[in-house]
Amino acid sequence: MIREFVSNLFFNTALGSGFYYNLNQVGLIYLGLISFVAIVLYRLNEKINLQILYLFSFLLSSIATFNVLRYLPYGGDAAIYCELTTFSKNSGISIYNTSFKYTFNYPPIFENILNYLCTFNYEENYYFYSIGFGIFLAILSKKQGKNVFLFSLYFLGSFLGLRWSLKTGNFVFLELIFLTLFVVNYKKNNPISYLFLMLFGFQRLWYLLLVPVFLFFDHDKLLKKFQYIFISSFFLILLNFNNLLAYITSLLPSGEGYSIFKEPPGHNTPSIYIGLVKGLYLSPSLITLFVYLIVSFIFLFLFMRNKSLSKELGAVVLICFLILLNPYLKPYHFIFFTPLLLLIKDSYLTNTRSMLFSIAYPSFFWIVASNLSVGTLTGYFQTVFFALFVFNLVKLDLDRND
Repeated sequence: MIREFVSNLFFNTALGSGFYYNLNQVGLIYLGLISFVAIVLYRLNEKINLQILYLFSFLLSSIATFNVLRYLPYGGDAAIYCELTTFSKNSGISIYNTSFKYTFNYPPIFENILNYLCTFNYEENYYFYSIGFGIFLAILSKKQGKNVFLFSLYFLGSFLGLRWSLKTGNFVFLELIFLTLFVVNYKKNNPISYLFLMLFGFQRLWYLLLVPVFLFFDHDKLLKKFQYIFISSFFLILLNFNNLLAYITSLLPSGEGYSIFKEPPGHNTPSIYIGLVKGLYLSPSLITLFVYLIVSFIFLFLFMRNKSLSKELGAVVLICFLILLNPYLKPYHFIFFTPLLLLIKDSYLTNTRSMLFSIAYPSFFWIVASNLSVGTLTGYFQTVFFALFVFNLVKLDLDRND
């Protein structure tokens, strides 16, 4: 009986089964209980033994993360992208104009990159790229005098980012590399960091907004920064010139056909924008998206105003807010947080509230909810904990300055 219970627990956790069933009374009661436990632990956070928290965070995140590779299906997006690139290559039809249910939401240059990777069975071996980046991050953190164990723990379990990357098979390797190179050079106040920020942002377009945001708050060596921005923009347009307009058009809300903005909000898409559009019965139009963009930036600038954050922590907050406010937020985007660990003090990461919000709570909620009937909207806890973690970081840095 115990073996069957554990087997079912792992199976449901791997698939997130509970999110595909409507919320029932039992699920509501258990969600209330674990929420109460979470609040109590938060209130008693100063009394929690850090070593015990390390242990539980590791166990919970291991169950939530590594289980996805034990049970099919996984790597669905990797298979879709390989199917799309193969179809486009054989048919001569633009990859952005296929009749497939899902669209190719990467820039045109990625068609060649993924076509090459797919010839080496990317859809079966995609997880080596994520694990490879984790090893690279651990080596880099050691060279910078950081706590390697702490970095590894956050890479494994923070915000379920690695869990979703392994589950979906999305190709985030280059984004993680370019964001890491931005972080390393930003710490050195090297203007070339903006070149890597452009390379990172262009892969999702939304994150290109980081460039003007950082320029607004960081005025040093502006001429050199603009040079790197211009050079990188020129080469990015040149490399992606074919199908660039089709790519941009495919990302915008459309009245007909499939659109990423027509996806329902839930555990697979815990987007604030899509949640508001569906909840307020709005039309996912360009006007709605533009208003959301303006309101998001007003909120960001008001939040950052008159806050004496350190340069490194300020950069973390800006990037985290762009992740959080992404109108097409997918939970695997949370893995973009991991390069930011290089900008955060170890003392902030070992703070019990930080570990609860980033690792323990998301993993615990995921495991429990996956084994109940809770409904897909319950998956918004991922967005909530990410936001709470950022606010806690800000509080820690402001308390230090005081």
